[in-house]
Amino acid sequence: MLILAVIFVVTAAMVLACVGLATAFFKSKQKNQIRSMLQKAEATPAEQRSSQLIRPADVEDFLAKLLRRFEFMGRLNLILEQAGLNWKASKLIGISCVTSALGFLLGSKLRVLYNAQASEAAFAVLGAVLPLVFVLRKRAKAIAAFEEQFPEGLDFLSRSMRVGHGFTIGLEMLALDSPDPLGAAFRRVSNDLQLGSPLDVALGRLMTLVPLVDVRFFVSSVILQQETGGNLGEILNKLAYVIRERFRLKGQVKAASAHGRITGLVLLLMPIAVTAFIMVTTPEYLTTMFATKIGRIMVYGAIAGQIVGYFVIKKIVNIKV
Repeated sequence: MLILAVIFVVTAAMVLACVGLATAFFKSKQKNQIRSMLQKAEATPAEQRSSQLIRPADVEDFLAKLLRRFEFMGRLNLILEQAGLNWKASKLIGISCVTSALGFLLGSKLRVLYNAQASEAAFAVLGAVLPLVFVLRKRAKAIAAFEEQFPEGLDFLSRSMRVGHGFTIGLEMLALDSPDPLGAAFRRVSNDLQLGSPLDVALGRLMTLVPLVDVRFFVSSVILQQETGGNLGEILNKLAYVIRERFRLKGQVKAASAHGRITGLVLLLMPIAVTAFIMVTTPEYLTTMFATKIGRIMVYGAIAGQIVGYFVIKKIVNIKV
């Protein structure tokens, strides 16, 4: 068992080292390409600089092409960016490898399941998933905070346009004066505009980084006003009012469905608490159950039922507004 643990740790360390070296190489390659792009931009007319600066870098390395084939790498990078973490997908995978190795060692020591191999596998999988769960929770909190700050940001843009500022100037002021994550999101938009990116492209990136229906309404309103004309300040003011009303209605729905959420949480935690109590008081009871095939099937069926029930209750109480 000790030999298997050592082999697992050594393998995880080698994978982590390879990922770290590849990440460092790609970063240095990207820096050199950006430097050469900026040098070329200095020698070209101003109207041609935007297309060169926002053009994606062409990395011809075999490892880069191989990683680009895996679409989940791009998805992980997007999730990390939405969570406000200055990480890369390779770093998250490396952290998952480390936590999986720690979970494997913890499972070999605790052995809470019917045999050592199952305990090690379960704790290794749990350790590998925990970093992703942390990132997803942080992403959800960042999006919720943005949604709460967004109406104030729209009011700020509306007031700035009423006093005579342009839309891009209002975006810069909003990015400077707003707290994160609202300020960070609009700083990206302002930076893209300063680099020469078209307004629809910069706002489209905002929709990608903040997947909210309110942001889609905002982007659609701005682009439509740019094409057809109209009082953008008044449009943003009314949009902020609609978002506040929808946010208030969402709070009422959340309060009305609180009983269902608490019920689901109790039904999820009660079997876990009872199992932990039995393991402390009469551990031979569960040992006898795991010793038979029917007992193991019953335990696995109960775990699967708990997971399915949790998602069913979550789907019922998650009312879209």
